[in-house]
Amino acid sequence: MSFRNSTLPAIVAANLLSVQCTAAMADTADSNSTAQLEEIVITAQKRTERLADVPVSASVVSEDALLRANAGDITDLNNLVPSVDLVGSFNGRVPIGIRGISSNANEATVGLASGVAIMIDGVPVPSDSQAANQLEDVKNIEVLKGPQATLGGRTAAAGIINIVTRTPTDHLTGEMNVTATNDHEYRFNGFVGGPLTENLLGSLSVYGNKREFPITNIFDGDKSHQDNSGVRGKLIFKPNDALDVTLAGAYQKSTSHGANFLYTYVTPGAYLLLGLPSQPGFPPLPPFVTGALSQAAVLTGITPSMTNQFINTPVDSGSDIRDTMGSVNIDYRIGDVTLSSTTAYQRETQFNVQDLFVNSSYYSNNFRDAFNSLFAPNPPPPGSPGTWADFNNTQTQNIEVQQTSQEFRVASAPENPFNYVAGVFFSDSTVDLVAARTLTTALTDYDVNSSTKTYDVYGRTTWRFAPSTSLVTGLRFNHDVLSYRYDQLGGGPVHTANSDDSNAVVGDISLQQKFGSNSMAYLTYARGYAPRVFNTGVYSGGNAAAPTAALPVTGQEHINHFEIGSKGFYLEQQLQLNVSAFYTVYTNYQIQTSESIIGQVAPILGLTPAGKARTEGVEIDSAYALTPLTRIGLDLAYIDAEFVDYKGAPCWGNGIIQTDALGCHDVLGPGGVPTGTRVQDVSGQTMPNSPRFKGTFSAEQRIPLGGLNYEGFVGGTYSYRTRDQFQPDQNPETIQGSFGLLNLNAGIREKNGKLSATFFVNNLTDHHYFTDMEDFWSGPWGANAVVGQPARDSNRYYGFRLQAGF
Repeated sequence: MSFRNSTLPAIVAANLLSVQCTAAMADTADSNSTAQLEEIVITAQKRTERLADVPVSASVVSEDALLRANAGDITDLNNLVPSVDLVGSFNGRVPIGIRGISSNANEATVGLASGVAIMIDGVPVPSDSQAANQLEDVKNIEVLKGPQATLGGRTAAAGIINIVTRTPTDHLTGEMNVTATNDHEYRFNGFVGGPLTENLLGSLSVYGNKREFPITNIFDGDKSHQDNSGVRGKLIFKPNDALDVTLAGAYQKSTSHGANFLYTYVTPGAYLLLGLPSQPGFPPLPPFVTGALSQAAVLTGITPSMTNQFINTPVDSGSDIRDTMGSVNIDYRIGDVTLSSTTAYQRETQFNVQDLFVNSSYYSNNFRDAFNSLFAPNPPPPGSPGTWADFNNTQTQNIEVQQTSQEFRVASAPENPFNYVAGVFFSDSTVDLVAARTLTTALTDYDVNSSTKTYDVYGRTTWRFAPSTSLVTGLRFNHDVLSYRYDQLGGGPVHTANSDDSNAVVGDISLQQKFGSNSMAYLTYARGYAPRVFNTGVYSGGNAAAPTAALPVTGQEHINHFEIGSKGFYLEQQLQLNVSAFYTVYTNYQIQTSESIIGQVAPILGLTPAGKARTEGVEIDSAYALTPLTRIGLDLAYIDAEFVDYKGAPCWGNGIIQTDALGCHDVLGPGGVPTGTRVQDVSGQTMPNSPRFKGTFSAEQRIPLGGLNYEGFVGGTYSYRTRDQFQPDQNPETIQGSFGLLNLNAGIREKNGKLSATFFVNNLTDHHYFTDMEDFWSGPWGANAVVGQPARDSNRYYGFRLQAGF
């Protein structure tokens, strides 16, 4: 492997700093100080371990940190964990990235692994599911960075996010918090848990929230908004000291109303469905006909820009999502060995109504009527726009996601000189999607079903062969079986199906060196993979895109990962400093893109793997208890992620605005005839959703209030990120510039933390920004058209939170 000159000095310096930190700062430690940081444990690696003992780069976000940030949605992790980059979740599932590696997933492609394994209490959530979008009833969130295939499985090509929910303890506890803001966000979260009988513990958690997004529909004055509610219950049966049986069940509902995106750019002079007048083949139609598709007609009152917060549409788009989840976990201890079984089931239904292009008129009907006026009173020519069917701007999606999983594992005590965790895992996931729209030029009426089964065997051992030195080795065998079935229901029947099975062997090896009881360094090599997949997204473009032959399978992605890091507590546990440096290469990198084909209104979702992608960088996570009353934290990530070899990337601007002079060229077919598809070489260009630098600084000051049992507090966070390219095609209009966000809070609380009142202001400087930008709409416009999803906090807002517990 070879590090670039720009990152190598930082990598070496950062690790030398951490490894030598004890000696360098020992003289400054105050032996009389009572300020200390708490130990942090994680469970994402199949057993409970101290974070400081695990040879992997990881961040743990506590419940308190989530509350301080008013984080209610998984995309809020963007401002809490610098290595994470998540695309907006409103009205859809979340493409998640860690260290610059992300999927660009869309609901139209079912069965595509997310690249980041999402888990709830260690149970994997299907990549097509939205069950983890809401951050309610959360004890903490564990983020493991980099490939985690040995224990994380087929979806952990870039990392793991494990959401740990609250659980009952052996004494009665309860908590309630309510939040209200000036921009109409209302949240309630309640929890109660404790002993029900001598051997039975139970807990119940309920939540509800409503939040608005900074998108106003000038047609009716409504803001796009989302309502969520849910309940989770747990029972823990402990008949003796050796056996624990945990039953967990949850139900949650999420509904949204309004569009989740707005226009940030459209090529001046472009017409919807027709493109640019200067474009070859532009129809010689009179102005009153083309006017029906002009920007003035379809974007009335809207000025596309990076500060736009408005849409104009008569359509009430939205979604209705229902989740039912249940699991049974059994732990049986024999001496220092624990035998475990986890059985889980999830079913999710999603119903989406989408305003296809978010326009102020029923553009298709208006264009048809204007065209017909050219021939009145005679009928329009057969096959002309005058024969188009009614289309009132909507398309619908009905999606059902189901998954059953079973895991058996055995683990020894991690403090043993030789310890291990091993297991077998099976999951069966199905996704059924029914999509419909009546736009004649992109008619869609189909049912596509994806099925994925995986059969896995894994093991990891830790051998402490010297008092301070350990060797950690892991291995996993995966057998993946996938299939799909496609049935076109209208516009001429098309039925295709295919299946595939494949194997993968992945693993890791780490050398770990301890420096006393509170610090260590590690060196890791890991191999990972992403499974094969059928790209069912090709059907999203309508009849013209629907193949009549079975889809080919997209090959596996292979990963080679190198990491060096150190972790430790210093200054008598006042300072925690974790540093990691990594270099990871992805071969046959699976990247989903929007492919516009000239002459076709609706683009298709392509999955043409890049030959090679690479990410490298340095991460620093630190916390410092400056005094018993003052704490600060600083988390930094410098990440350089780029395509090493990607010669078949789609062009931006529908392949028309990006001319040959800008690097776009025709794909030639037999006889050198252009196929209508245009591509470019983006080798050496940045990966999507990967700012080069992100950092978060946090601070809190407690303020004693004399002899009272209460204390005041003030604090805040400042998060900063550099420019971000959202699309792999390097569209110059999908770049977001550098910016920072400042959040402040102040309040009063009981010293035991059971009662508190907090006033907070988020995005104090009122910086408008986006969590997603896409150029999927360039195809319909025949030009360059970009939409963005504003973040929930992209306008300044303030609020009040009350917490009470016992």
